Amino acid sequence: MDPASIVRKGCPVKLVCPQDGKAILWTGLAVGDRNRSVSDGGTDVPANEFPSSWRNELMRFTITLTAATDDRPTSGISIAVIERDDDTLTIDDLGLRIAESKRLLAALQLAVVQTQALDWCRRQRACPCCGSARQIKDHRSIMVRTPFGKIAVPSTRFRRCTCKPTAGIAAPIVAALPERVTPDLLELEARWASLASYGITAERLADVLPIGDAINATTIRQDTLRVAERLEAELGTERRCFIEGCEADWTDGPLPGPPVTVGIDGGYVRSWYDRPNNFEVIVGKSVVDPGEDGEISEPTRRFGFVVGHDDRPRRRLHELLLEQGVGMDREITFMSDGGRNVRNLQWDMRPNAEHVLDYFHIAMRVTVMQQIARGLPPPSETDKDVAVATLERVRHFLWHGNWRRALDLIGDVETRMLGATDPDVTDEPMSHPQVSPQARNLLKHLREFESYISANASMIPNYGERRRYGEAVSTAFVESTVNQVVAKRFAKKQQMQWTPRGVHLLVQLRVRTLDGTLANDFQRWRDERKAA
Repeated sequence: MDPASIVRKGCPVKLVCPQDGKAILWTGLAVGDRNRSVSDGGTDVPANEFPSSWRNELMRFTITLTAATDDRPTSGISIAVIERDDDTLTIDDLGLRIAESKRLLAALQLAVVQTQALDWCRRQRACPCCGSARQIKDHRSIMVRTPFGKIAVPSTRFRRCTCKPTAGIAAPIVAALPERVTPDLLELEARWASLASYGITAERLADVLPIGDAINATTIRQDTLRVAERLEAELGTERRCFIEGCEADWTDGPLPGPPVTVGIDGGYVRSWYDRPNNFEVIVGKSVVDPGEDGEISEPTRRFGFVVGHDDRPRRRLHELLLEQGVGMDREITFMSDGGRNVRNLQWDMRPNAEHVLDYFHIAMRVTVMQQIARGLPPPSETDKDVAVATLERVRHFLWHGNWRRALDLIGDVETRMLGATDPDVTDEPMSHPQVSPQARNLLKHLREFESYISANASMIPNYGERRRYGEAVSTAFVESTVNQVVAKRFAKKQQMQWTPRGVHLLVQLRVRTLDGTLANDFQRWRDERKAA
């Protein structure tokens, strides 16, 4: 018999040493009080001089769950017993170990779930029509995955009451739990899977939670994409124009907030279907300019979608602006690289919108053409120097917003490279033997750049003036977003190949995780279930 268990009750007990048979009388002492003594035939014996076989060498922590309801008495459920050596204290035995905490959480979750389920079945036994107790058909169980393990939830089924005209069965647990994965687990899976691979997510969750074999990479991928599909189902329909109301309505409200800058750029992901090609992912970032006090009133928001897969990109951008509080009266600047996909995305979103072409892409293209011109072979030394100098002037005119003069200079470079005195060369420059391969390459880039500037002429402002006023002239702030949303999860240091659907759905979760709004979606769904 454990002396400590008797001492707790305050009862004296006679203890016999197993070695010499000597008996002492232990009068009920406080547990763990080693400095007090007990009576041994009229002689007090200090407790710390007891033989080791007489001492209580284990400290036991008993954890009991008490369940109490208004109509039922309190009941206790034993959850776990934790033992520690009572004679020594080391850092290894201090507090709970991870394995013990996981077993404790799993046992506690099992006890709570089973108690809830049994109580719910008991309450639902009465017929909702006549109130009589329905007959029990059988006792089954349904499996529910939680952050603390896979739980077999007791499910009692009842026969249809005799007051009903048709026969049948009622399963209160099945009706109450149509979903078999708890929202907490889904939120953890969605958040972690948006930041790391599915396999790593499964390993990390198993490290900190008592999930065991109930979770793997495939399960996490299915749950994660199901959450993203639910978010996609809540998105509205696509429209050509999202400008609503009239100017009088826009000015009737309170004063608009500070201007907003939306940068749009793209990245590429390896394709699973079309190997070894890639497909494009458009990523954007909406940043509110600091106010007069230097503080940003609204948080930064991100969005993304897969080109060709998403059929509602403009609706997606519109909803993001609404969530950020960007109304029709707000000043907003859209910055992009001028590609057709992003150019069509930003039109007719807000009436006070300004569209700006990213100057970095302009300067990058001019730099490439200058490098090609410097590599022209002899006897094109004069043409080479003139082309490099002229392209530098093109850069200068575009910086100051004079795109018409820049197009004229591009035409001058083309004419000089073609050799205007030879009409045959002018007609077929890309295949004429007098045109060197380096010159053909330069002509190709010149014509592409000319088309690029012509298509985006309305988006070329005076960059020098914008810079003097402290306004953005490039989408450099979006490059980090492309790295955050696309590269770190889908490209960098990973050899994975993706489907457009998988990337698109995962991007929706990743941008919400980076923005810190994913928890708001789950809380909204909880509120909807309670209100239903």
